[in-house]
Amino acid sequence: MAAAIPTKEPETLVAGDTWKWKRSLSDYLASDSWSLTYYLRKSGSSAITVTSSADVDDHLVTVAAATTAAYTPGTWDFRGYVTKSAERFEVFNGVLEIETNPATAASSYDPRTHAEKVLDSIEAVLESRATKEVLSFSVEGNSLSSYPHEQLLVMRSRYRVEVEREKAVERLKVGRASGRIILTRFQ
Repeated sequence: MAAAIPTKEPETLVAGDTWKWKRSLSDYLASDSWSLTYYLRKSGSSAITVTSSADVDDHLVTVAAATTAAYTPGTWDFRGYVTKSAERFEVFNGVLEIETNPATAASSYDPRTHAEKVLDSIEAVLESRATKEVLSFSVEGNSLSSYPHEQLLVMRSRYRVEVEREKAVERLKVGRASGRIILTRFQ
């Protein structure tokens, strides 16, 4: 059984995967000669144009895996326009996160988020604090050195909360429970 085709624009896609979604636009039917085109733009990268094909009244977007493999990971400005003759209307305005394909990533690929990297570094400093008086670490060009133990504990608590928030969001995206407890009171 084939996977269901999403009916709205994605928020994240993986470079090197086939991208596919369908849009139903009652005011701009594909059967009435309306065309739907998406434009992706990111600073320092070439613009990407994605054109849909007609699927009866709907607009079907399909981008081959070989094409998306060349796309640069990062956050892209993502806009959709319908056109017919001399008319053009914006029907979508958002952002798209293109993610690295872990199957083809370089050996330096690190899937951890910034918060996870910083939390791991803080914990490494705290674990080695007993053996070193002057400590430092660097994450993505930012260095941290000689912080008091109490300040490291506060920073660790903040980053633990941030990492747990990120994990809850990821769990919700794949249809799982967030793992957070919601308290309610009935009167």
